[in-house]
Amino acid sequence: MVNLAFKDLFHKKGKFALIILGLSFSIFFVQYSAGMFNGVLTTSTDILDKFKFDVWIREEDSDNFLDGGFVNETVYDDVKMMKNVNHAERLILIGAEAEDEERTTFCYFIGCDINNPDHEIGPWDVTKGNEGLLFENNTVMVDESIKDYFDLKINDLLKIGNVWMKIVGFCKNAKFMFNGYIFASIETVRSLTPWARDWITTVAINLDEDYTIEEFEDDVGDDISHHLEVLSTKELKENTHDMIINEGGLGGSIYIMVGMGFFVALIILSVTMYQSIQEKIPVFGTLKAIGASKGYINKMLLGQVFIYITLSFILGTILAMLLSFLAGAIPIIVELQTSIILYIAFLLMGLVCSSVTIIKVHRIDPAIVFK
Repeated sequence: MVNLAFKDLFHKKGKFALIILGLSFSIFFVQYSAGMFNGVLTTSTDILDKFKFDVWIREEDSDNFLDGGFVNETVYDDVKMMKNVNHAERLILIGAEAEDEERTTFCYFIGCDINNPDHEIGPWDVTKGNEGLLFENNTVMVDESIKDYFDLKINDLLKIGNVWMKIVGFCKNAKFMFNGYIFASIETVRSLTPWARDWITTVAINLDEDYTIEEFEDDVGDDISHHLEVLSTKELKENTHDMIINEGGLGGSIYIMVGMGFFVALIILSVTMYQSIQEKIPVFGTLKAIGASKGYINKMLLGQVFIYITLSFILGTILAMLLSFLAGAIPIIVELQTSIILYIAFLLMGLVCSSVTIIKVHRIDPAIVFK
């Protein structure tokens, strides 16, 4: 059956190649869109993924990680002294403008707890420089996207807010979409906002092994948690992703792009299968006249759909993966789990397309071969 399906498809090689090409591009469009969706969500919570803390304390109305928010530093002082708290760190993450004499770009300014000898949150994938130099006032380490934008070198100055900062190092893969991360000490970040000397945006906490988040929330009490939220890493990630999808508009844009890709593939398959049957009505009539069962004909037609979808999906996915390495500001992450789901979805779509064709074949009168 499969051999017969192959022979029928390759009977017109040019037509077969064009159909595969069209389907491959529609599948590439879907895979690339899904990869963009995965990439944006993954990089939006890089800090949560790279530095695996158990609990994050945020302001009540700023329950996603990319919001600024305000947490008084006394909360950090109280929490780090609590029993069953293994480790606590302060963190500031705010949006800021970086500029030189000619250009300006938006960035995320991250204040790390450099003065904490056990601090974990800081620059990653450092390519040049020394994180230890961030102890000095008004020193920063920037992502390479910012370095390339301003053509920076070590010891160059970059104006952030209204303060000139000295570049002491570079790192890579530290950005969210178009916006690179700039790392500094908490004290340096606070120099941008002298009106708020005792603020942070987040307290990151690791708990003792047998101590649960629920127990921590109970022990924190109203004095600390008033107008604040205690969030697990999972909750904070979900809140951040929901904000990007719903408020940021990512969800609607990606859904439209994926829908367009499926629609194009649906049209190509439907037209292809319909034309194929119209051209081969005498052939199917002959098969039915010599006793071919409905199951045999079904398998032949579904075998062709399987071949179309499988070959096109492989080519479209390979193309999406290749172009993901050339992606610019928006990261493209093609995931195996997502690819499997999309492959199954395309196969189901193929079954829907072929169902009309199969019904038409079964209605062919075998006597047509004698006309």
